[in-house]
Amino acid sequence: IRSGGTAHNPVTAPEPFPDAGALDLPGRPVPVHTPGHTGGHCAYHVPGTGVLISGDALVSGHPTARFGGPQLLPDMFHHERPRAVASLDVLAGLEGELLLPGHGPVHRGPVGDAAQRARERAL
Repeated sequence: IRSGGTAHNPVTAPEPFPDAGALDLPGRPVPVHTPGHTGGHCAYHVPGTGVLISGDALVSGHPTARFGGPQLLPDMFHHERPRAVASLDVLAGLEGELLLPGHGPVHRGPVGDAAQRARERAL
């Protein structure tokens, strides 16, 4: 809190990625639009490596969560919970075996299964 964690700092001029598909970055990550946590939230899929960087769209734990494992953040952290739940379906369709979440430990196992488990817990 002393570091400004409660301050409101909106993104005032968001811009889309310049092109669809892989970014011109090492590993060629592909942005995957996963709104809900925020309107413009993106996860990053790294095809061919089995890696999904899910950010806050799919986490594996949080200090305020009641349980560990694949899940959504608690409701107070989402701008639009129904969209956050729907974004899990998008993540469930991605190939991968290593989930790098924004909160919680690395999750090993099929990314699709992790997203499905989080969706079941969210209902």
